[in-house]
Amino acid sequence: MYDQTFSRRTPGCIVVLLDRSESMKLPWGTSGFTLAQGAARALNNILLELCIKATKEPGAGPRHYFDFAVYGYGVRPKAGGEGVESALGGALTGRDFVPLPELCGNPLAIREEPSIDAASITSKIPVWVEPESNYRTPMCQAIATAGGQVYEWANQHRDSFPPIVINITDGVVTDSPYEGADLKGWAQRLTGIATTDGNALLFNIFLSPDSAEPRMFPSTPHGLPAPGPELFEISSPLPATMIDNARTSGVVVEPGARGLGFQANLEMLVRFLEIGTRIVDIQGPMRSFL
Repeated sequence: MYDQTFSRRTPGCIVVLLDRSESMKLPWGTSGFTLAQGAARALNNILLELCIKATKEPGAGPRHYFDFAVYGYGVRPKAGGEGVESALGGALTGRDFVPLPELCGNPLAIREEPSIDAASITSKIPVWVEPESNYRTPMCQAIATAGGQVYEWANQHRDSFPPIVINITDGVVTDSPYEGADLKGWAQRLTGIATTDGNALLFNIFLSPDSAEPRMFPSTPHGLPAPGPELFEISSPLPATMIDNARTSGVVVEPGARGLGFQANLEMLVRFLEIGTRIVDIQGPMRSFL
């Protein structure tokens, strides 16, 4: 289980749920970003890396190794809900799953950004997702929305690696229960969806403006303040392939580790996304453009 490689014959599925609630306007430690700005920048960085990793021949475009979706939740209220919609912009506005080659070819902008390797050097970086923040945290609705899309995708890709859903949030859920189920219930429905290679994976990463010690892939909720225990409970155990990814990246992973990052700083968010989305049949470390 969880050993299928990503290929054009068996593409993978990645869904990112991006909290866009009011509190994402808070400054993120000493990063110089708000939580919303840092999360968007980390996500754009990982999307760029996936495009680079999927391009295997000079002059050729990226291969269709993934279908990708990004949903923002909480930006503004809507009739019957609090706001869950595709966070992709430009030519991809309103799209759900987008094949990786199409995603790579349609950023909404190309911008000059400083490199962390040398503060005086800037690079032109594609942008797919903009930072936004407003209203509450309808996490149940976001997971329900992802579940509906993931269910259809899994039925069409029975032999692929199971879908990966990564929830980036800074707050406590504000819509539990939602349509008769609480947060745990919606998470169980999502992770009950499966391909022949295993059940869908739900990973959660909690951002905090505080400078508390971050924890990545804990094996117990002990010592985690709220909402840590609740997020731990709904986070999937890390498959062996991702444990190997984490250890290769220098992360200590104990038996029983869950796909949870808690009180993450910017560096931890980037590493968490890299481990959760790494193309396992293409070697080499991820580069950072933060």
